[in-house]
Amino acid sequence: MVIKKKIKSWTVSDDYNSHRVDYWLKKNISFVTYPTLCKLLRKGVVRVNGKRAKNSTVLRIGDKINFTRIIQEEPSTDRKDKYNTKFAEFIKNLVVYKDKYKILLNKPAGLAVQGGTNIKLNVDIMLDSLKFNLQERPKLVHRIDKQTSGLLMIARSLNSSRYYGELFKKRKIEKVYLAIVHGKLKHKEGRIDFKIGKEKSLSSLTLYKVLDQNNELSFLVIKPITGRKHQIRDHFNSLRNHIYGETKFKSLDNSEFISNANDLHLHAYSLKFQEQDKSIKKIVAPLPNFFMATITKNRFENDLSKFDLEFTNSENFKLIKND
Repeated sequence: MVIKKKIKSWTVSDDYNSHRVDYWLKKNISFVTYPTLCKLLRKGVVRVNGKRAKNSTVLRIGDKINFTRIIQEEPSTDRKDKYNTKFAEFIKNLVVYKDKYKILLNKPAGLAVQGGTNIKLNVDIMLDSLKFNLQERPKLVHRIDKQTSGLLMIARSLNSSRYYGELFKKRKIEKVYLAIVHGKLKHKEGRIDFKIGKEKSLSSLTLYKVLDQNNELSFLVIKPITGRKHQIRDHFNSLRNHIYGETKFKSLDNSEFISNANDLHLHAYSLKFQEQDKSIKKIVAPLPNFFMATITKNRFENDLSKFDLEFTNSENFKLIKND
């Protein structure tokens, strides 16, 4: 039996100063699931400076992290190696941009970013295949819906993860989406200011422009200002202009809008932000084939260079509220 990794002890570096021990474990014991790490903490297997650690134990530079028993990675098999090789090829083919700080993937619709109930294949479990010339395992910076296609940023180091994570948290990354929705929009340019979430308690703002339309569908460019969960899908559901391929938001009064499309026509098209070297970076992800096929079928303009995808005059857009 070949054991690939044995874990005994570490000294905490300045990268993890003031971080919780469960955060350290997630980043450094990546071959063990988070629930299993929590179980090890509960059973007293993880020690900090010789004392039992809890999830909330805060680390300081120089702290010693020990385990009361060896934690080892499951031995690989030929079948598993072939499986991982297949994953490596798949995930590398999704890369649309790479530099020393980050990797940008063009995630296909239907691929989850992280694991969950009934989710086996996801981006997170394939990140070891994106190390390229670095030793450190890449890290997720943000998430997009499983059904949504498009740009997903992966940080190549802990420091980059912190930098880009702060940009997302402070809304300093400009996200632009392309979508096809049912019906015609009442206003060609709008600012959707609807409260969403539990009991409609969360303020949220979405900008949109109609790029092309016919009697059945509209092709939109969308810029979410806030970053609420399912924000874009929720907002257009509320407008009764469901995103083509929508299956999440179904109700008795909107069932006529639910399409038979196999894929959600919502695509994270571009990210624009200030890079760590202070330059301004804008990265785009080409539309998936199913999206382009719908554009062609409906005779919409398919040359994106002919559209104004910026939102420079958004203060003049029609304000749409639900309160």
